[in-house]
Amino acid sequence: MQAVEPPRELDGPPGNPLDLLRHRPFLLLWLVQTLSQTGQNMVNFSLLILVRGIVERHAIGQLNTAIGLTVLSFTLPAVLFSPLAGVVADRFNRRTILVLTNALRGVAVGGLLLIEARWSAYLALAVLYAITFVSGAVGQFFGPALASTLPDVAPRRQIIQANALFNLTFTASQLVGFAAAGPLLVKLFGIHTVLSGIIVIFALCALVSLALPPSCPPARAFPNARRLVAQVLGEIREGVHFILASPHLAKAIAYLTIAMATYLMVAVLGPGYVTVVLGLPAEDIAYLVAPAGIGVVLGTVLVPHVAGRLGSVRTTDCALALGGALLLGLALVGWSAEGGPNGVGSAETLVAAGLTGLLGIVNGMILAPGQSLLQAGSPEHVRGRVYATFFTVSNSVAFVPVFFSGALADLFGISEVLGGIGLLLLVIGCWQLLAGLRRG
Repeated sequence: MQAVEPPRELDGPPGNPLDLLRHRPFLLLWLVQTLSQTGQNMVNFSLLILVRGIVERHAIGQLNTAIGLTVLSFTLPAVLFSPLAGVVADRFNRRTILVLTNALRGVAVGGLLLIEARWSAYLALAVLYAITFVSGAVGQFFGPALASTLPDVAPRRQIIQANALFNLTFTASQLVGFAAAGPLLVKLFGIHTVLSGIIVIFALCALVSLALPPSCPPARAFPNARRLVAQVLGEIREGVHFILASPHLAKAIAYLTIAMATYLMVAVLGPGYVTVVLGLPAEDIAYLVAPAGIGVVLGTVLVPHVAGRLGSVRTTDCALALGGALLLGLALVGWSAEGGPNGVGSAETLVAAGLTGLLGIVNGMILAPGQSLLQAGSPEHVRGRVYATFFTVSNSVAFVPVFFSGALADLFGISEVLGGIGLLLLVIGCWQLLAGLRRG
């Protein structure tokens, strides 16, 4: 197996990040990301409201488990389809993939409009999980195509700034879709009107995708079914071998996997933390999501300067350890809040909001350096498979803890599970820091 050289350093002055938005190909891709992720976060909030409404309407209990199954039905397709999605991103026009995946996700959202209140709880949840699974399956083809296109439309010397801007947009889409527009529009117009608006957003995203420059994958004859399967498996193995030959890529994928798994587990536990622990209405989850979003903005601004001093690897090690300590802090706040008067103005809520803001900062300190390492170390011909392997590994690792975090929270308590996750991350981060110090 041929040795893989470390990714080249991105030397040279990075320039003004706003200059990226004057570069038309990058601007178009950024608009695709903005529209798509805003729509997807509105879908995520709508799923929360739909699941909570079904559980409360039929008084079946186990809210955390029901939400955990929703997250699971969205992440499971990554285990099943991400390897194929990476091969597709490397073999076909990525612009076409972006158009089709956004259009199909709009159709999937339309399926949520078919769920009726008169249905039994288990039928309604089964249909919701099925639609979420289909939407998640389509999304697996969107992710590698989007990520693989970014290095082609951004100047190389600004690749870190491009990733930072994408992370910033990801956070803004959460604030707009999940914490602002989603809750506000549901209160004003109702869930069905919001779902109809999301369909329009995905349609606009598909139209903008049409204006992207096409990718030009090498021409390959389309084989018969047996040869196609063999080629797909061979290309998947090639992508895995490429990653294993590069310690830089392997470590970046490991860090991003831990960050994604933690994010998904906190997403499962977050609604219950807001409603059960802090005593706030479900619609007031913005009191925690908004500080987290502001924190990611700060982290995105600070990460080039911090990584320039500490290096990308040590920056992510420190951020991982700090993230674990902050989750432990949220657990302590939860134990303090239990049995006491809570609300928007309570001390526990204010402290929790501050901790989630700091969590947003450390999240930005992990994502941008890790993604830049993936892109810088992946040649164009294998980049889609590298990302597909990352999505497969991350979602496979997150599969079990995401499911059991909700079930364990129903059994033992939300704060206890958050504390356990925080302790694990703190130990891993400190261990990596000590290992780095021993290596010098």
